[in-house]
Amino acid sequence: MSYLLQSATVITFDPPAVERADLRIESGRIAERGPSIEPNEDEELIDLNGKFIMPGLVCAHTHLYSALARGMPAPPRAPTNFKEILELIWWRLDRALDEETIYWSAMAGAMDAARAGTTCLFDHHASPSYINGSLQIVREAIEKVGLRAVLCYEVTDRGGVSERDQGLKENRAFLNWSSRAPSVTNQPSLFRAMVGAHASFTLSDESLDACAGLMRECDAGLHIHAAEDLCDAEDAKAKYGMGVVERLAKHGALNERTILAHGVHLSDRDIDIADSAGVWFAHNPRSNMNNQVGYAPVAKFGERVVLGTDGIGADVFEEAHFAFFNGRDAGSVLGAKDWLRVLGNNQKMASETFGCDLASLKEGSTADLVFLDYYSPTPLTADNLAWHLVFGINSASVESVMVNGTFVVRDRRHSLDDEAYRNARAATEKLWAKLR
Repeated sequence: MSYLLQSATVITFDPPAVERADLRIESGRIAERGPSIEPNEDEELIDLNGKFIMPGLVCAHTHLYSALARGMPAPPRAPTNFKEILELIWWRLDRALDEETIYWSAMAGAMDAARAGTTCLFDHHASPSYINGSLQIVREAIEKVGLRAVLCYEVTDRGGVSERDQGLKENRAFLNWSSRAPSVTNQPSLFRAMVGAHASFTLSDESLDACAGLMRECDAGLHIHAAEDLCDAEDAKAKYGMGVVERLAKHGALNERTILAHGVHLSDRDIDIADSAGVWFAHNPRSNMNNQVGYAPVAKFGERVVLGTDGIGADVFEEAHFAFFNGRDAGSVLGAKDWLRVLGNNQKMASETFGCDLASLKEGSTADLVFLDYYSPTPLTADNLAWHLVFGINSASVESVMVNGTFVVRDRRHSLDDEAYRNARAATEKLWAKLR
């Protein structure tokens, strides 16, 4: 299907730009951009009457399996530290996942993302009781919703050598599948893969070597939690005499496609090593606040900062608001314009991963678009766009969403709205019964 989007106000993040333009969408791309494009007979004409269009938002770190955790039964006792939060809540939840709940949690999470204007997800999956084939289940659910995603399985020693090796095998299988997918379908694939790993404190040297070996074998990046809590940094220092990132570097597990999530307790030396390797730092302010792990030294992370949700939904607008206000409360030097640039970084990281332009909305860019029904009592310009971001624009403004030139959400409706949430609720009942 081809579309002519007339009289749009086109917004991009880095550099900030706000411009009135028409966009012609053909074959999943922006085929033409100009001030006044004449319509063709074979395309659908959509008059936006000045409404805003921006590139799709990207969530740089999430856990879709947490979509069925909202309102879940309380743990057997209240956690008193970060390790107990993992043991009593998240590791109980992910071990309870089966084929059905993996699918419906991924679909529900992807639906929430789509409705919030998030078109691309970097997901970090774990389901220790159902490892083999789990990433294909996640893919099928996201594909049904219509989003693009970068998937990995969380390798860890917490379930023993057998589960660790199954995790490595699952990453390898999906990496191989994703490398073949475009040649099989003759269409650009909406999926890519990374090597997933939990965190330094749950990985032996042998396990890190295996992850790094798989990165080299498949020419991939690593997606890992890094010094989310002080316990991770203390473990690396006590057992190996070095910082978390220094340990990753020693094992060859850093490259320009690596994502280090959180980084709350990284030392200056670790940050310098990570910067030298060109990694991406994924900041997750809402999760950090919820788990009370501290405020990450984001201002020290340099230019390659991206924003994730760590599984607290996939509303990247909301995450950007929290990033700004949490930073203000912590005395950070980062301001609204910095967080606008970070959202642009998310799109640049996705562009690098998929080998297409998901950030600029120029002719030839991939048509991952968000249509905003945003009414403001004040003018919106390139100079004040960042302030509209932190004080005005939110996911309630999202009217329609397009991925690769196809409408995923249109006029605030997705074709799977009723089915997805109804089945997710039914699957949740079974999941929560296991937790009880």
